[in-house]
Amino acid sequence: MQENDDLCPDIASKAYTSKFARESDTPPSICVVEAVAEAIETDPKDLQPLYESIDPDALNILLESPHQFNRGCITFRFAGCNVTVSTDEWIAVLPRVND
Repeated sequence: MQENDDLCPDIASKAYTSKFARESDTPPSICVVEAVAEAIETDPKDLQPLYESIDPDALNILLESPHQFNRGCITFRFAGCNVTVSTDEWIAVLPRVND
């Protein structure tokens, strides 16, 4: 888990966290899949498709366009986890106990 002062504090303290970069060649949606896989110790290829939980293209557009969505968090369920992605380039993954 990485130290994080920017992500919604009530979430970051309880979750696996990871960073992504807007300027990276790797889209935020791929970073989400990789972070969830790492958090639950599984291969990303073994996860359900992200599009069953959230539109990956919409997620990428929001997070790659800071002038459109420049502050806040997006939270959704994916692969038995609550996932929060922050405009501060943080991903928090909290596996749910009762799924």
